[in-house]
Amino acid sequence: MTLQSSARGLDRYRDDRFGMFVHWGLYSMIGRGEWEQVIVEIPAAEYAPLAKLFNPAAFDARELVALAEAAGQRYLTITSRHHDGFSMYDTKLSGFRITRSPFGRDPIAELADACRESGTVKLGFYVSLVDWHHPGYLDTSRWDEYLGFLFGQVEELCTQYGDVAQIWFDGDWPNSTVAGKHPGWFTTDQKWRYPELYDLIHRLQPDAVLLNNRKDGIQPGEDVQGFENDLPGENTSGLNPTAALAVPRETCLTMNGSWGYVPHDTDYKEPDRLIATLLRCVAADSNLLLNVGPTQSGDVPAPARERLRAVGSWLDTHGDAVYGAGPGPEPTGIRTRDGRVLDLTELLPQA
Repeated sequence: MTLQSSARGLDRYRDDRFGMFVHWGLYSMIGRGEWEQVIVEIPAAEYAPLAKLFNPAAFDARELVALAEAAGQRYLTITSRHHDGFSMYDTKLSGFRITRSPFGRDPIAELADACRESGTVKLGFYVSLVDWHHPGYLDTSRWDEYLGFLFGQVEELCTQYGDVAQIWFDGDWPNSTVAGKHPGWFTTDQKWRYPELYDLIHRLQPDAVLLNNRKDGIQPGEDVQGFENDLPGENTSGLNPTAALAVPRETCLTMNGSWGYVPHDTDYKEPDRLIATLLRCVAADSNLLLNVGPTQSGDVPAPARERLRAVGSWLDTHGDAVYGAGPGPEPTGIRTRDGRVLDLTELLPQA
């Protein structure tokens, strides 16, 4: 079995340091985030008809990749399927997919083309382990059927869109209280057959790094330890109980308070705060995956675009403090690719 990404993939990932997370799906039509279906307990049969109305005509893959490039982000990891089970690509394994909506196109195929044209931004995929639509997930007596579906979708993503930079799994949270609060929506005690799943990815995409947002350290085959809305080793969000390990790390961060599109959430972090977090991630030997939540029309909200461009402008001057950089000898130090030591506090934008 292939137990880890290639050295080339891991080196590239650590060198990139800064990526764009994209939470976009059918839930953007509701405008209350990606968890709304389970929060108000909408049955799958009542939720699914939203697909008949989904037509994000403003989506432009080249514009999204250009925005990531302008922000100085080196990879883009998008939700191929979130917990609601709606596939945002042309899967052959489910009719509950975007190519059967009025939109009718495969946005991930378009993003793959745009990333190849860019030459700078690489494409990665978020894959939900949870699926509130698939009967094999909701009925554990059909668990093998669900795993066949999950493995099949991962194989599609690894073979249909060219080179993949990252696979980002979500939904298996050991000792989570979420399942107890929402019985019937989560299945956390089944076997995921991770060694086989990870081997599939590493064989098909040897340069792709693999992160599983399990909140419980890492297992063999996982390349990156993830931290949600926190720096490695911190747990201000209550979501990161595990200590930072001596492995590649990544902080995923919302730009406001939401992952999926929520129009009334206007509490966006200012550019200086985002830059400070990026620098602190580098000093903690971590990447930063900064989220955007496109609207139901498929465009990125203006406040997010403005902040990304501001971060990119700063990186135009100070990119050596981020790309290929890592922790310095002091807690507030950053060591550049060429060995120089920079003081984080002196790099921070001045008020």
